[in-house]
Amino acid sequence: MKRVSWWLAAAIILAWLPVVLPLASKSAVWQWSETASSNASADPTINWREGQPPSSVNDSARAMMAALAAYRDDISGSVTTTGTSTAYSATSNQNLCASPSTTPQDGQLFSATVNNTNGASATLTVDSCASYPIQSAPGVAVPAGTMISGTPYSFKFSNANSAWMLRDLYASPYNIPLGGFLYSTISSPPNSNFAVPNGQCISNTTYSAYWTALGSPASGSCAGGQFAILDVRGRALIALDNEGGTPANRLTSSSAGFGTAFTSLGATCSNGNESSTIQTTNLPPYTPSGAVSQVAGTFAAPQGLYNISPGGIGVSLWGTTVGSPTTVSLSLSSQSFTGNAAGGSSTPMSRVNPNIGVYVYLRVL
Repeated sequence: MKRVSWWLAAAIILAWLPVVLPLASKSAVWQWSETASSNASADPTINWREGQPPSSVNDSARAMMAALAAYRDDISGSVTTTGTSTAYSATSNQNLCASPSTTPQDGQLFSATVNNTNGASATLTVDSCASYPIQSAPGVAVPAGTMISGTPYSFKFSNANSAWMLRDLYASPYNIPLGGFLYSTISSPPNSNFAVPNGQCISNTTYSAYWTALGSPASGSCAGGQFAILDVRGRALIALDNEGGTPANRLTSSSAGFGTAFTSLGATCSNGNESSTIQTTNLPPYTPSGAVSQVAGTFAAPQGLYNISPGGIGVSLWGTTVGSPTTVSLSLSSQSFTGNAAGGSSTPMSRVNPNIGVYVYLRVL
């Protein structure tokens, strides 16, 4: 009789063990199986064994509710990360890696609100799991500035890629990547992720992802801890001549054309006025055409009548004592030119294309 009582007591203890020791592991949906018969003891806090004590039913039901609530919160974005913009950390409600494993279950979902706008090659560490890269596609790191501080994002763990895959990529503002331009007909930026690029100084800290992506430029004329963005007012955007590393040799002259070699970010056209006045040195070589002729006619002189012909001047003189006229041939010193007319008003000539004005915004966050 004593032997039977001992085995009965042991069976009751084993049946109650998951309820009595709930802290051995958290209740977690990821522990559950799609095979119903495997769920009798799949979750250490839930007892659905055959012949379980009636008193364990309510505890098991409540444990399932708690597990679902933890799963709900872990995919809602209510968890906020800690760490840096390139190394995020988070604590889930389900303990996604049960010792000794350091790898989340394949397909595990997790959502978190990031505490920093991401930098390049960002990673995520959840609970006691190992650190894994965040990718937008297999082997492709999420671009810097994709995940915005204070915004929730969803991830799915992939064993095949050994990475947290960012779901619904480019849910970021207006699908414009960090450093990209947005053309608009509205006179104000769509949100705080965009700035009006008029050459102003902005913070290295607030806009750290963009500053880093630019190569951490020096402050220059800005105050310490700031850097200047481009000034695009009244300018057309043109690709750098050496974009991709190989010059096209279309805009490389610093002495002619634009007056600037377009080989670095922010290069501007020093000859970029909307009009110019043509100088004599800008004219092409030209030889005027025409004909030179002498003027034929007559004019009065004190000593007589002068007859002028194209071949020279014939002069007939009548003196007071000369009875007959004397003819004298003279050369004409002044001549007239008949040909192309010269001259102009030096009116400035337009140099602009048939452009149209719009608002331009730069994504900096």
